[in-house]
Amino acid sequence: TRVAIAKGGAIPPLVALLRAGTAEQSQEAARALGKLAKESGNVASIVDEGAISPLVSLVRSGTDEQKRFAAYALGNLADDEDIQAAIANEGAIAPLAVLLRAGTDAQKEEAAYASGRLAINNDVNSTAVAREGGILSLVGLMRTGNDAQKQCVVYALRQLADNDENCMTIAREDGIPPLVALLQSGTAEQSEEAACALANLAYNNASNRVMIARDGAIPPLIALIRDGTDDQKMYAAFALGNLSVDNEENSESIGREGAISPLVALLRTEIDDRKVFAAYALGSLAGTNDWNRTEIITPLVGLLRVGTNEQREYAVLALTNLATDNSANSKQIVREGAIPPLAALVQGGRDQQKQLAACALANLASDNDENRVAITSGKAVSPLVALLRAGTDGQKEEAARALGNLGINNDAGSTAIVREGAVSFLVALVRTGTNPQKEWAAFALMQLANSNDENRVAIAKEGAIPPLVKLERTGTDQHKRYAKFALENLAKNEASSTAIALERVSSRRPLRHTRFQM
Repeated sequence: TRVAIAKGGAIPPLVALLRAGTAEQSQEAARALGKLAKESGNVASIVDEGAISPLVSLVRSGTDEQKRFAAYALGNLADDEDIQAAIANEGAIAPLAVLLRAGTDAQKEEAAYASGRLAINNDVNSTAVAREGGILSLVGLMRTGNDAQKQCVVYALRQLADNDENCMTIAREDGIPPLVALLQSGTAEQSEEAACALANLAYNNASNRVMIARDGAIPPLIALIRDGTDDQKMYAAFALGNLSVDNEENSESIGREGAISPLVALLRTEIDDRKVFAAYALGSLAGTNDWNRTEIITPLVGLLRVGTNEQREYAVLALTNLATDNSANSKQIVREGAIPPLAALVQGGRDQQKQLAACALANLASDNDENRVAITSGKAVSPLVALLRAGTDGQKEEAARALGNLGINNDAGSTAIVREGAVSFLVALVRTGTNPQKEWAAFALMQLANSNDENRVAIAKEGAIPPLVKLERTGTDQHKRYAKFALENLAKNEASSTAIALERVSSRRPLRHTRFQM
């Protein structure tokens, strides 16, 4: 019906009434345009007809009902970044803040909604809303407002919390406790928006993570994952994932309160977005916790095989964390068949997937002889070497670390790595790579040179001795350590031993300065 009304030519006369109609006509025109704008296909026509300026004028100086419906219309029109900017440039944010602070109940509801819509993915507008005192008014209304107001308020705070400075302001204005209360006692929609708002508040703010947990958010978030609607489950999982980032106490509390089983169940749903956030939460939890995490490995490996790109990324992250310094987890990950899909991601995934998969393989190969054999025979060596040759800086770093770990106590693996042509790329990284690349390239050469004499000859032939000697002399402490051991292993070959001694002498020789003579 909205599309038909617009196609019937209603928009131009309605906008004209905004400008020149009676008070009641302007009011009803604003209401009608607001309803028409709920159909996204109508928004551009309304904006092109010039509705924004008279709507902002009504918000600023109209009657009570004009202000209400003009705010409603502006909220529905704020459909993309350009329109958000146009509304803000007309000066809408300040009068909307006035309505939030001192308007009627209906005006406050619509002003909260419009403020939230203007803030969607828009740092400039988000900052402006906060600067006009909008956050203080919204937090107050969240405590004392009616259900309709609370719904619009929590929606607005969710959007405003997508801004680091606003996250601090919301916490400073004591906005966290009423959000936690809505998790438990709000309507389904309020609980959903509150979970997302808390997730955003925790995203990049360590102190907010502490406050959110302290104010009791963890049990109701877990309850939403267990018994909530699909969207409640998704945002609650996102919130728990963010709360556990770099916070061992929160991670332990989340695990102790029983989050793992419902998160694993969420991994097995048919809805892609839910799987993404469940995998993200499990990955974040696994990064800092030492409780039994084996129950989550099977579905995560399943996501590696058949998940969407985003699901795979979070599944790899979770498996990487699970494999960190945990031999039992590492063995189970390999037993569940993770190596082939990880190798496939290293070879053909997106850039982030390649780096994460290389990192996962590096962790799986650390301190685990069986896994090294499995990874070597699982066709992972060739794509790792390809990353050394042509990957991003992060990919090269992780590939060097993975190849170094694969070379530990693994003669067959070391030989395969050298055969695939890794040595020249490792030497190049020792010579000109970033500091982390130099560290892991020297580490890899150390392991490869420890394996057999053929490898030592190949490494020396690729010119590794001079850059290793230089690294031993001028690098960081870890550089020096790995370079020293790499050179010691190379020196097990007589020719290389002589070359190393000569290079060390040469590298210590001071430069001679001579005076130019006529």
